[in-house]
Amino acid sequence: MQFLMSTIEDGTVAGPGLSAIETAITFFVIPVAMFILIAGLSWVASRPRSTKTHSSITSIN
Repeated sequence: MQFLMSTIEDGTVAGPGLSAIETAITFFVIPVAMFILIAGLSWVASRPRSTKTHSSITSIN
């Protein structure tokens, strides 16, 4: 049983574990939300601008 105790470092105390909901939020919901936010911001920053010119000339003959 010495191998089992050797994985614990001196002075460390294990905290309480995460529930299933906390685990899902921490490792799934938050990363997906951050990806969607960053993707949306980059899309807004790089989307093509629409030119609104009211010129009656459309082509040169």
